[in-house]
Amino acid sequence: MTNKKNNKSEISQLAQILSGEYELLKQQEKIKKLKKDAIDRQKSLVREGIKEGNIKLLDNYEDAIDNEKEQHVIQNITLYEWEAPIRIANHFDQKQFAILAFASMLFILYLAVLGNYALMLAIIALLFFIYVSGTTKPDIIKNKITARGIDTLDKVYDWYMLENFRFTVKNRQHLLIVETKLRYPSRLILLLKKEEREPLFLLLQDKVLYKDIRKQSKLDLWTFGKYIPLEKI
Repeated sequence: MTNKKNNKSEISQLAQILSGEYELLKQQEKIKKLKKDAIDRQKSLVREGIKEGNIKLLDNYEDAIDNEKEQHVIQNITLYEWEAPIRIANHFDQKQFAILAFASMLFILYLAVLGNYALMLAIIALLFFIYVSGTTKPDIIKNKITARGIDTLDKVYDWYMLENFRFTVKNRQHLLIVETKLRYPSRLILLLKKEEREPLFLLLQDKVLYKDIRKQSKLDLWTFGKYIPLEKI
């Protein structure tokens, strides 16, 4: 009798496990379908010839706030949030910095002879920035995707202020680059983990176009990292 009860208990537990795994698979399949539909929708928008710059360029953030009065009121409900460093951590190499500092000092002495004090101060400031950014850990901030738009550094950038977005990878760090219709900031650069890329794409693609870059320039590659095509998200 005891063996029968144990067998029934084991069968019941196995059934629960299999049921849970089945539900998990269903969720994963649902996410895959949503992702595929989202990518197809983005491609469709590109094929239909949606062009950038159709919306009036706002001069500054204050103009955007004034323009917001004409928009429908939307509650700022958080849809997704994540914590990330405010910037990419720079690897500080004392030997390389010493060489750079020595070369800079020689150049500064040359500028002193020429009397170009403005450029001297600029080089000193740049050296100080490199030293501080290399020896100081970046602050951790909280970023949010809300019903209104993107909330970062205590500012909300509404959907109508945003132009397009893309994902890149620089020094193994994943980035979300969002270009805006504002003069400043012209783009938002948000750090994230690789596993956060998929849910962010599913939320953003419904509001903003994913930027299509066929050939990435060297400057863009050096500044923002390697572009991730739509098909590889």
